[in-house]
Amino acid sequence: MSELTEPEKKILDAAKKVFETQGYAGARMQQIADEAGISKASLHYYFRSKENLFERIFDETMSEFMELVSTWNEDTEHWEDKLRYFIRGFFEFLKTKSLLFILGEINRNPELLLSRRKKSKPKAKFISYFENLQESGKMKPSNMYIVYIFMHSLCAYPVLNARMFQMATGMNNHDFDVFMKSYPDTVADLLINALKRGLN
Repeated sequence: MSELTEPEKKILDAAKKVFETQGYAGARMQQIADEAGISKASLHYYFRSKENLFERIFDETMSEFMELVSTWNEDTEHWEDKLRYFIRGFFEFLKTKSLLFILGEINRNPELLLSRRKKSKPKAKFISYFENLQESGKMKPSNMYIVYIFMHSLCAYPVLNARMFQMATGMNNHDFDVFMKSYPDTVADLLINALKRGLN
C-alpha cells in the first residue's frame, strides 16, 4: 500500500468519520469534502469516488487488524501471554480504528471480505491455535467457538454501548475511563481462568 500524502490522510480521516456516522450507503462525497475542509472537486482529484475511499479505508483497516491476528502464529510464547496481548490490542483497535464500521459493512455485504481472501481458511487463526494446543494435551478441552464469541462480545460491548452502560451504572466520564483502563485485563483474566478449567 503506497504512502499517503498529507491531503490524502486528511481526507481519509474525514471519510472515516462520515462513514462511521452515516454508514456507507448514507455517506455523501460532499459531506466528506465538508468534513475535510476542502472542495468536492479537490476530493475527487484524490479519490474519484466514494467506492475508492471505502476500499482504501477497508484495506488499511484490515491490514492493521491482520497484524494483530498474527498473535496466533505458532511460536514459543505462552498462550496466556498471547491472549492477554491480543485482548488489549483488540480492545484498543475497536476504540480507535474503523473496525466496528467495517464489520457492519461486511455483515451487510459479505463479498467485501470473501473477494479478498486469497485461499480458503475455514477457521480463524485464534480457534486453530487453541485447538492445536488442546490436541497436543497442553490445555484442557474447551469449545473454542464459544470462547471466540465471548472474547469478541466482551471486547465490543463497552465500545458499542458506552453511554448505555454509563447510564445503567451511574458512572461519569472520568469513572468510566478509569474503569475501562483495567477492563481488557479483566476480560483476559476471565477467559484465561475459563480456559484453564475447560469451557464447553
